[in-house]
Amino acid sequence: MDELTTEEKEILKPFMTNLDKPIFCLVNLPEVVKGALFARYSRSPNSLRRVLIDEFIKEPETGFGDLVNLDAKDTHNQIVAINKAEKFYERMLIGYGDDSVAELGGAHMAVEQVSQIAAKFIESSRIGISPLEKSTRYVWFDKKIDGKYMYYRPKKLMDSKLADLYVETCNLLFNTYSKLIPKMTVFFKELYPKEPDISERGYESTIRAKACDVLRVFLPAATITNLGLFGNGRAFEYLLLKMYSSELDEIRDAAACMHEELNKTIPSFVRRSNDEMFGLSHQEFLKETN
Repeated sequence: MDELTTEEKEILKPFMTNLDKPIFCLVNLPEVVKGALFARYSRSPNSLRRVLIDEFIKEPETGFGDLVNLDAKDTHNQIVAINKAEKFYERMLIGYGDDSVAELGGAHMAVEQVSQIAAKFIESSRIGISPLEKSTRYVWFDKKIDGKYMYYRPKKLMDSKLADLYVETCNLLFNTYSKLIPKMTVFFKELYPKEPDISERGYESTIRAKACDVLRVFLPAATITNLGLFGNGRAFEYLLLKMYSSELDEIRDAAACMHEELNKTIPSFVRRSNDEMFGLSHQEFLKETN
C-alpha cells in the first residue's frame, strides 16, 4: 500500500471510494481525466493514487486544481478550466498513440424522437455501447402531438408524390393499434382474471404488457422512439463514423447532434469522427464497404 501523508489523503478523499484498500473506484472526476489517468497509470511503476497525486494534482500544466476546486455555480470559470484541461489531456492521449485509451472514458446520452429505423441502426453498434430503448412491450404508442401520431416524416418523402400514401398508411396502422388497445385489454383480463394475492398495480402492469406485446406488430418502422445510451469514447467515435456514412438524412442529422453533445462531455475521444485527417476518410471507407 502507498504511504500517503495526512494532507495527501485529504486531497484524494473526494476522488476515491476508499484510501486504504487495493481495490477502489474513482468518483467526482471528469471522464477525460479518468481516461488520461488510466493511460498514464498503465506506463507507471506507481499506484493509481500516487500517479493522481504526483502527475496530475501537483502538476500545474494539467489544470487539475482549477478543474476540481471550482464552485458549481461558477459556470464561466468552469468552462475555461475544462477547456484548459481538455487540451492538456488530449495531447497526452494522442501521445500514447493507442485508440484503446479512448475506452477509458465514457458518456451517458439520451437520443430522443428518432425513428425505429434510426434506433436500430444505433443499437447495432453493440461493442462498447449499451443501449436501452423505449419499449413497445410496456409502453403505449398511441399518443398524438398537435393532432398527429408520432411517426417520422422524412422531408424527401413528404415532398414527393408518395407523401399522401405514406401518411394514410401510417395513420391506418396507428388508428388500428389505438382502437384495439381497450379491446385487447378486456380480452386479456377475461383470459387471465386477477388472483387474490396479486396487487392491482401488478395485475394492470401484466395485462398492459400482454396487450402491448400483441399490438406492437401494427407499429411501423417510422414509429418515433427514445434511446438511452452508455458507451466508451472509442465506441462513440465509431458509432458517429458509421452514422455519418449512412444514406439516410435522419441518421446523419442525428450523428451531428450527438457529436455536438459529446463534444461537451468527452471531446477528446470523439473529435476525429468528422475531421479531414481521420473521420472523412473512414466515412468513405464505410460507405464503400457497407
